[in-house]
Amino acid sequence: MIKYRNLSIDLLRGLAIFGMVLAAVIPWSAVFPGWMYHAQVGPPDFTFNPNNPGITWVDLVFPFFLFAMGAAFPFALHSKLNDRAYVTILQGVLRRGLLLVFFAITLAYLTPGNLTAQPWVNYLTSLVTFLAYFLVFMRFEGSPLRRYCLQAIGFLVIAGLTYYHSEVQGNTFDKSKNNIIILVLANMAVFGSLCWLLTARNFYLRIAILVGFIGVWLTRSIEGSWTSYIWNFHPKLHWFYNFSFLKYLCIVLPGSILGDLVLQYKDITNKLYEDKERRAAAWVAAVSFIWVVFHVVTLYMRELALNLLGHFIFVGLYLLFFRNRKEGQIGFYRVLLGWGLALASIGLCFEPLDGGIKKDPSSFSYWFLTSGLAFAFYVVCDYLTKEHTKNLAVTSLVKCGQNPMLAYCVTAFCITPLLGLMQILPFLDSLSAQSPYLGLIRTLVFMFLMLLITNIATNKKWFWRS
Repeated sequence: MIKYRNLSIDLLRGLAIFGMVLAAVIPWSAVFPGWMYHAQVGPPDFTFNPNNPGITWVDLVFPFFLFAMGAAFPFALHSKLNDRAYVTILQGVLRRGLLLVFFAITLAYLTPGNLTAQPWVNYLTSLVTFLAYFLVFMRFEGSPLRRYCLQAIGFLVIAGLTYYHSEVQGNTFDKSKNNIIILVLANMAVFGSLCWLLTARNFYLRIAILVGFIGVWLTRSIEGSWTSYIWNFHPKLHWFYNFSFLKYLCIVLPGSILGDLVLQYKDITNKLYEDKERRAAAWVAAVSFIWVVFHVVTLYMRELALNLLGHFIFVGLYLLFFRNRKEGQIGFYRVLLGWGLALASIGLCFEPLDGGIKKDPSSFSYWFLTSGLAFAFYVVCDYLTKEHTKNLAVTSLVKCGQNPMLAYCVTAFCITPLLGLMQILPFLDSLSAQSPYLGLIRTLVFMFLMLLITNIATNKKWFWRS
């Protein structure tokens, strides 16, 4: 049986990865506008301010990636569930979670900026780690013995590098220091998959899980309550598990609904537009993109009255446009945007809570609004993958979405070490010291090389899989 792959989910994931990397390499300067950074960490001093409400485009990239992760659950697990391969599924889910925890810890410890040896030693360490990741995360052909031996070699190389820097160089290894983004993804890979398996054929039960979590969240501070007990029950497990991570189920599980819908409408969505659909699809994609931008801009500027008014205008346009369009791919978009508008409306109802929408600490409005926006942005991605199948930018981002683990760490573990060893990195860093605008050259170099290396690896089918 040929596996069905949805390029629109790949594009959504690829754009999210591109945004994550871009946000990490943009120069921090008070010269640039605040919307170029996280809303809670911006100019002029870039000090974290949890009381600063609003969102920027940077605050969308992580929830969009989580949403795409949820959308992939049905693709990865549906056929196995139909075959009732429950043991195989559970083994795969736990294996994926453990590999992502390993990835989170080693990413944090072995990145050049966190090592304390000579710079050239640090660069070589990260570069060798990057090569060892190929052995750990690629699924090589051949016998199981060959595959597991290669993976074991990768683990041993990374363990040896960790031992050297911890015991010889004195840079103490601490498993509780990790890449929090990957650690959250590890928890979502396990708990999100389990939730999907329990609710694979029932959207209402999946929504009930979200409602139940909201109840736990709202009552967790009541002393002596069972919700308080389960909230705080993670003795000695903080380094890889925290119940509060489950808040991101409010993004991952709506993403899984998208994945189920895509599979349900597979016979429709796996085709290019019919001639009569093309113009309507272009309008739907354009308005969906405008809707996403509108919410980001108005919530960042705290124009809440305008935000609500505009939101309900979009709702009215949705009802008017889709009134007699219930068939084909446009009918499918009607379903998706219905979910998106519903979730975004719920998010806006929660907006005043905790001082307004925030990514960090994340709020109810953030979880549900970004889920709703992700439904709309998927429609944009679907249009691009259908109408611009040979566009270099679209295909490059799709390939990043097909190889996200490599794309995520290639700047820190490959590009930075190589440029550092070739003595190009000090020159690029000096540009930022001269002018923030010159510093953007460094950003462009890093982003170009990230896309280039990831696309080469993907073209050669060097996929990293957890």
